[in-house]
Parts: sequence; C-alpha cells; structure tokens
Amino acid sequence: MKSLRFCSSFIPVFLIHTSFASAADSTRVEESTPDTLARSYTLNEIVVTATRLGIASRSAPSGVSVVSREAIDAMPGTLLSSAISWTPGLSLRAYGGGASVQTISLRGMSPEHTLLLIDGQRYNSFQNGLADFGILSSSVVDHVEIVRGGASALYGADAVGGVINVITRAAGEGVHGSASTMVGSNHSSASGFRLEGGEGGLGLRGGLRREQGRGDYEFRFNDGRTETTLTREGEDYSLLTGDVRADWGVSPSLRTTASFTYADGDRGSPGVVTDPSSNGRGRLWDRLEYLRGGIDWDAGGGVSLSLNGSAHYGLEQYDDPGQLLNGTTLHSLYANHDGILTPEVRFNISPALSGLAGVEYARASLQSSETAEAARIQRSAFLSSSHSFLLPSQVPFEIILYPSIRYDTYSDVAGDVSPRLGVNVGLVGDPALRLRASVGKSFRAPVLNDLYWIEGGNPALRPERAISFDAGFRCDMDLLGPLRFEASYFSIDSRDRIVWVPASGTFWSPKNISSVTSRGAEAEAVWTGFDGVLRLTLNATWANVTKTSADFPGDPTQGKKLIYEPAETLNGVAEARMGSVILLIRHSWISYRYTTEINDRFLPAYSLESASARYLLHAFPFKASVKAEVNNIFNTSYQVVALYPMPLRELRVTLEAGL
Repeated sequence: MKSLRFCSSFIPVFLIHTSFASAADSTRVEESTPDTLARSYTLNEIVVTATRLGIASRSAPSGVSVVSREAIDAMPGTLLSSAISWTPGLSLRAYGGGASVQTISLRGMSPEHTLLLIDGQRYNSFQNGLADFGILSSSVVDHVEIVRGGASALYGADAVGGVINVITRAAGEGVHGSASTMVGSNHSSASGFRLEGGEGGLGLRGGLRREQGRGDYEFRFNDGRTETTLTREGEDYSLLTGDVRADWGVSPSLRTTASFTYADGDRGSPGVVTDPSSNGRGRLWDRLEYLRGGIDWDAGGGVSLSLNGSAHYGLEQYDDPGQLLNGTTLHSLYANHDGILTPEVRFNISPALSGLAGVEYARASLQSSETAEAARIQRSAFLSSSHSFLLPSQVPFEIILYPSIRYDTYSDVAGDVSPRLGVNVGLVGDPALRLRASVGKSFRAPVLNDLYWIEGGNPALRPERAISFDAGFRCDMDLLGPLRFEASYFSIDSRDRIVWVPASGTFWSPKNISSVTSRGAEAEAVWTGFDGVLRLTLNATWANVTKTSADFPGDPTQGKKLIYEPAETLNGVAEARMGSVILLIRHSWISYRYTTEINDRFLPAYSLESASARYLLHAFPFKASVKAEVNNIFNTSYQVVALYPMPLRELRVTLEAGL
C-alpha cells in the first residue's frame, strides 16, 4: 500500500495538465527481495542498447522510451517520424505534408543536437548535422529506443539533446514472405514485399517498398480577412526504400551481422505559401546508401570483443527554376561520403560490475559546388561502466552508478572531452520506486558547411559545448492492471553556439557567439488493463528554451525564446486489442511557437487527432491484415513551420498478406 499511496500522490497532478497520450513500454513489475540483486529486479524489462551498456529501461539514469514493432504497426502513418512523434520530450518540424523534409529535436534543442543511430551506428550527416525523417520508412524497423539527455560521453558530437536508436528487423526461423499495398488520400499509394528465412544460425531478411503521391492536398489559407480552401501544388513525391540484413551465428561464441539500407526520394519542394497564387517549382532529390556490419566474439571469462563499422553515401540535389543565384538558376548538389569503425571490449566482472572500452575512427568528405572540397578525420576513445551496490538488508536500496567519459579529436576543429555520471537508486522491496539523475558535458562539432562554405565559411569555429542535468523518478504499481508513472526535470546550458551573422557585403558567416538554456519537465503515465486488452498512455513536456547571450550590444533577441520550440506538448493514445481487431486513437496538442527571433510573431497552438483500425487474419500457414487509418480527423488547419501549410483530413487503407 505504500507504493500505491506514494505513486498516486503524483498522478492526479499529472492528469490535470495532460491530454490523452501514448506509450513507450509497459511491463508488469516482478516482486524482489534484497537477495535478488539487479538481475531479477529488472525481470521482463526492455533492454536499451542505445546506452551502449545494454541496460534495462527502468535502471537507466535518464528518461528512456522504447517504441515496439507492435506499437509501430498500430500507429497511423508510414514514416519513422509518425511512429515516434508522440513520445515525451520530442518535437517534430515538418515542412509540409506527404514526404516533405522532417526533422526531430529532443528537449528543446535544435534538430542538429539530436543524434540518430541505425543499429547503433551514426546516421546524421557530417555536412549539416541533420537527419531527414521525411524519407525514412518505418517498415524496416523492429523497435526504436529514445534516450533523452546529453550523451556525448557515449557517442560524441551532436548528442546534446539525446539519442534516437533505430533497430532494424532480424530474420526469424523458417521461411516467410509478405506483400502489401496501400491507397490513400491525395492520390497516394504504395506497394512492397518482404522475404526472410532462418535456419542453423543463419538468417536473411530483405524488402523493397515504393510509395508515391501527388501531394495535392487541401489546406486553408487565411489572408487576415477571409479564409479559403486551396490545393497545394508541386509537392508530389516518389520514394523507393529497400533493405537487406544477414545474421549469422558462426558458433555459440561468434556472431556476425551485415545490413544495407537504400533510399531514393524525388520530392517536389514548392516552398512557402504567401498568397493564393504561390506555386513554387523547387525539387529535392536524395539518394542514400548505408552499409553496416559487425562481429561479436565472446572470449569467455566475462570478456567479449566486437568490431562494428558503417559506410554512408549520400547524394542530394536541389533545383529551383524560379530562384536565381548570381544570375543563374539555383542548382545545389552535395555528395557526402563517410566511414566509421568502432572496436570495443566489454567486460562483466560480476553481476554488480560491467563496462566497456572502445575507440572510434571516422572519415568524412564532402564535394559540392557551394563549399570548398572538404574532408574530416575523427579519432575517439571512450570508457563506460556500471557499478551496482546493495546496502545492508536493513536498508534495502540498490544503487547503480554509470560513469562514462569520451575524448574526441578532429583533423579540422578542436577536440573535446565529455565526462558523464549517472545514478539510479531503487528500493528493492516494496514499493517499486526508482530515482535517477545524471550530469554530463556534451558538445556539437562545427559541420562541414560551417567550415567550408565558399561564401563565408569560418575555419576558426570551436565546438559548441553544453552541460546537461536531469533528475527524476519511476514508479511501478498494480492499479487494476500494471501502471507505470515517471517524471523528470532537465536542464541544458549550452555556450559557443554557432550562429550565422552578416559579414562583409552580402556574405554571412558563422561565429561562436550564442548561449542557450533549455529547462523543463517531462511526465508520462502508462496503464495496461483487462489482461492487456486496453492500454492508455499520457505524456506531457514543458520546456523553456531561451537565448541568454547578446550577439552584439543591444541585441533584441537576448532573453527571447528559440523559434519553433513549443512551450508545452501533450500526447495521448488509447489502444484496444480485442482478438483479431486492434483499435487506436491518438491525440496531440502543441502549444504556440515563436517564428521570429525577437518573438513578435508566433504560430497558434493546434490539436490533432488520428485513429486506426487493424484486422488480423491468421489461417495457418497464411496470414493477412487490413489497416484503415485517418489523420487529422477534425480537419484542423495548422502549420508546424510558418508558411508551410499542413494537410487537412487524410485517409489510408493498407492490405498485407503473406506466409
């Protein structure tokens, strides 16, 4: 009863400020005694590999969300961003509908301060530090791990707001195949297939998917006097995505993995809408080829060795016949190459002590008509460990310490040292309550665009630096079913922020002159009842992201909020699983966002509702599913980015069948 009283005291406050939202992971809490140590205390828990150590989510030193394959299948939408946009601490920046450019940020930081990993390997571009979620399909994903808070001590540059780790699907036993087709609003359609097989320790899996649409969705245009319904033009798209993965257990102690991801996107990019006749003709074309591989060897005695690597090729082209640069039609072309190699040694000395040590080597290059030919070499070393302590039986607390440190050096900019210390404290008996906290230093290295842009690049830039702190708790109890409630406070103080400012003539140049603070709180409640039939999730994020420095005397942007970062977001999901039928309703509310640095203009708050219904049919050996979904149920007129209208109501139906 102590756990019930303790946790319940927080929940009413949370529910008052929260809308109806969705879940990351929910597992029944197993009872423990002081003799069980951490291994049984985290029984049935999801292991989070984005922490590098592979720890249970309840034992993490900072906020963690895990989005399962089942949750992804139930959610409306086909992009990776649709699958994770409802999680706490996350904000999505979309430049239109369809397959428009989308970026994601964590804890109020900019998108370039959030590190995206695929199977634990870095994905962000060395050119601009960003990851475009508008061309990343969710069909290849097994689950997604989101670790909030500074993580440069583990992964180096860009992990200031947090890390998103996408784990791709592995093949199961036997031979399986499936094909799918989709039709939807705005002349959108898709088709794809998947094949996989596994036997004797060898598993192969692959798939191909094509999606296209005219992008001619309806939106409402308001000129300040009247509101009219218009049709968006020039936002057509065609996406081709493919993936192959091979897993081979050579022996009980030796395992290898290799995977390849391909994406080709041809997208209209018509730009802003300023009047009813706006009709941009810009086009964006992307090709991404991403190869990953790894070898893991259990050397015995609690020691294992691994070697992981990746090679990334990206080609991006943007053409706009309606825009002139130096008297000629705008034509931008970027070719990115990078390769990363990471050997690691892992050690498990005892159930209470484990860790890893590793080095990382990366080389990146950029060829573009708008930058000087650029290359970067990165060398890094890192060390991380986990120390678990049980106090005497009279005080049945478990304490887990997570010290980490990493050193990064670059061929073209200054290096940095990133230490971090995390702690997780749990009451091993009853109640099932855990406290957590972490503090560390993170950084973002200047990207190649900052250093080598022909018209104003600045090779003297320093890395951006930040101090991150968060503290919170997690409480698990039984209230007519498993209930998890957690909350966190976070603070990120960054300095030497890189800002592009006017230089000589018409040129702009980046400088280390800005400081920003991000402070806020996150809370989430997840309840599963009626033996798993009903699942409810509520989460909310409050953030105050403020520029604290002056770029010049009398700078009017000092003390103002950063653009496009909402002060509050509320999410809710209700999911019901009744035999072969899965029903889901999702609600999101996003508060106002400033669109100018002096905070004199803003986008109003908006609320979105979406729903899906999925029917599963399994008649051995055949299986099939039908999924119907609707986005923006109530035809809300809204913009995520100023002057980029988003679609009104959209419908989609997907049919999948296989063996």
